Amino acid sequence: IETPPLHVVRDKLLFEFPYAQAVIDFVLSDLVGRATVGLHPVIIWGPAGSGKTRYCRRLVDLLGVSAWRTDASRSDGAVFAGTDRRWYTAEPCHPFLAISRARHANPIVIIDEIEKAGTRSDYGRFWDCLLGFLDSESAGRYMDPALQITVDLTHVSFIATANSLDPLPAPLRDRFRTIEFPEPRAGDLDALLPAAIADYATDRQMDARWI
Repeated sequence: IETPPLHVVRDKLLFEFPYAQAVIDFVLSDLVGRATVGLHPVIIWGPAGSGKTRYCRRLVDLLGVSAWRTDASRSDGAVFAGTDRRWYTAEPCHPFLAISRARHANPIVIIDEIEKAGTRSDYGRFWDCLLGFLDSESAGRYMDPALQITVDLTHVSFIATANSLDPLPAPLRDRFRTIEFPEPRAGDLDALLPAAIADYATDRQMDARWI
């Protein structure tokens, strides 16, 4: 998917998230001069309720690429990295499934609350398996355990959200850029309400005029 006009994307994000200009510019700077959409791995962290997850969703929508969402608290390495073909539950790795569903090579994988991933290693820690997808050399020749072939995942981008960076291991922090997402101010309420009401109506399948 080709990179859209960045000034248009930036203006729309600033209209909806006027308090997060630093984050918007930080993430979009990756796309300057790029012909196609591709972001370096980034963790957007900040207090709960600040709008991190909604910002990620809107960013992906405006860039025109598909999103694959993963809840880190419910994931483990065996699932995300792919299940071996010998098991009846065999399934390709999630980044490949993201490409397959999107029908294009550069979807964005959104990882919610990455700091809450389980730490048990019975089936491989989610944090550990993620490292292989963040390194371009490994991602370019990833041996999928279900497909039993080498797949190229280098065009897949990763955006993670977190309330805190403290639990994350050092190797994972080294591969992600990090930026803090601020809390909205009282003066931002008028800008936030229309989008919040629209989301509320969509989630509950209501006509927004009733709210």
